[in-house]
Amino acid sequence: MPNAESLTLHNIERETDRFLMPATEKERDILKAASDLLGERGVAGTTTAEIAKRAGVTERTLFRYFPSKRDLVRRVFAPTILRTILTREWKPLGALLDGSPAVGRNGSMFVSERFAGIATNPPVARALFGELTHDSTLRNDLARLWLQHFWHPMLATVTRLKAKGALRKDVDLEALVWAIDCLNIGYLFLSSIHAADRKWDEATELEKMADILLHGSASAPRRVAGRRRSAKVRQRNGNRTLFTQQLEPRKPRRKVERRRNRH
Repeated sequence: MPNAESLTLHNIERETDRFLMPATEKERDILKAASDLLGERGVAGTTTAEIAKRAGVTERTLFRYFPSKRDLVRRVFAPTILRTILTREWKPLGALLDGSPAVGRNGSMFVSERFAGIATNPPVARALFGELTHDSTLRNDLARLWLQHFWHPMLATVTRLKAKGALRKDVDLEALVWAIDCLNIGYLFLSSIHAADRKWDEATELEKMADILLHGSASAPRRVAGRRRSAKVRQRNGNRTLFTQQLEPRKPRRKVERRRNRH
């Protein structure tokens, strides 16, 4: 991947467009071979000579399309990066919070509508995860872009939703953003590693998980006798999130002994 000063969202979107629409059949064959080999062996275990051989072209031809292995890897990884780490379409989330109809089946909850049709390639996703553990430059570059294009926009979105009354007043907005990102990345990790053989309907799965995230899974709020903490305790712990708040334990009821009538 390029260095921090050259890696931008525009670069990744441009590479994604080029991946989806190769200029020639030879370029398409090279990208297909690279995707397959990177998914099988990872970046370190794949050479341009092997990619060229599987694509049915010479290595010289490969370098006419991609000046370096880094350029080819960037092209292959771009759609997965854009679909997972740098997602930035929040309208479906707002629609779900407002009770509007869910997003269509051709797009997932948190993926930019422009690239919603991209199917995640599990082997390539595994290769990307592996590369992130070894390549600190790539990891730092994407962390920088994630803050700029995911964290700050998403935090602004949920802040607006909270101001409109679509979210509870006591919800921790940063915790909510973390939960949404973990939902999206966790789904990718699960579907590409732990259950890669299963046929996943990404839009449907993400919508169901998001609904549970936003509306909960309990049939009704739990009510506890004795009930809530005292006002002083609630004030002292007012900065806790919903996940860390606890109710006072139920006080044991007194057993009332009935006197037996003596004859």
